[in-house]
Amino acid sequence: MYLFIEFYLIFCYLLRTMTKSLYEYRRYKRYLSDTIAEKPSNGRGERSKIAKILNCHLAYVSQVLNGPAQLSLEQADALNEYLGHSPSEGDFFLLLVQVDRAGTESLKDRFLKRVEQIVSERELLKNRLKDQKELSKDIQPEYYSYWYYTAIHFLIACPEFQTKEALCEKLSLPMPLVTQVLEFLLSAGLAVQKGNRFDIGTSRIHLGSDSPLIAKHHSNWRMQALQSLDRKDNKELHYSSVLVVDKKQVPEIKAIMVKAIEEVRKVMKPSSSYDTLYCYALDLFEVGAKSDQTVEKKTFDKRRKTHENQTSLQH
Repeated sequence: MYLFIEFYLIFCYLLRTMTKSLYEYRRYKRYLSDTIAEKPSNGRGERSKIAKILNCHLAYVSQVLNGPAQLSLEQADALNEYLGHSPSEGDFFLLLVQVDRAGTESLKDRFLKRVEQIVSERELLKNRLKDQKELSKDIQPEYYSYWYYTAIHFLIACPEFQTKEALCEKLSLPMPLVTQVLEFLLSAGLAVQKGNRFDIGTSRIHLGSDSPLIAKHHSNWRMQALQSLDRKDNKELHYSSVLVVDKKQVPEIKAIMVKAIEEVRKVMKPSSSYDTLYCYALDLFEVGAKSDQTVEKKTFDKRRKTHENQTSLQH
């Protein structure tokens, strides 16, 4: 008997703590109530915040949550930022509001069909990407567009940073942006959601050195390295040096650096105790070397000038 009561209490606790995704709701009022209840202190003071955002009385917010009053689409749109919605989540939330605002059953059914269509499309995409072993080329441009896509992707491997709020605080990013990135990672199979927590997915990340996105990837993290210089943290390591070398020595130096990368990878074994995110970057390049693009441009300019001279002689 006592064991059953204990199990029941644990089950009730899990039900309270396992937050549902927005896409699991069909009534926006229930979603709002649950979201408020998940806030610190069981949502105390959150209704007042909502009233301030909507520029209305607190009693009206209570009527919306517990009574017959409905949010206007303008009010719902104003709440999207407070709720930390991504653009697609914002559209879905507005659709849920339209469901409850519909004046006829046929209109309500039309909106509900659209709701189910969106949910089905998301599920199909999620299933299609489950078996995907590498990040597809149509997804790569967004993933490598900004540093925080990679940062959030790997940070959620740390139990401490598996919620939106923890990610926002750690990376100093706004909630809507974190939500948008997490939604992208979920759709790409790079993250999985368990209630209100996110964990790293199964898809493998590899970007070849010949990819047109490789320069963007490197520059994203070199910019973060420059910003880290201002922190002057003794736990971090920064080293820059200029060497005068014999070109025959360069392959040996490069081999040593590659071996260092391999040694770091050996240390980084899968663990359940990850607790932070670090970046390390290595560069070895010839100062003043001309890029292939520079050589190509000079060749093109030379040919164009020759063509112009020949044209002028003909005239």
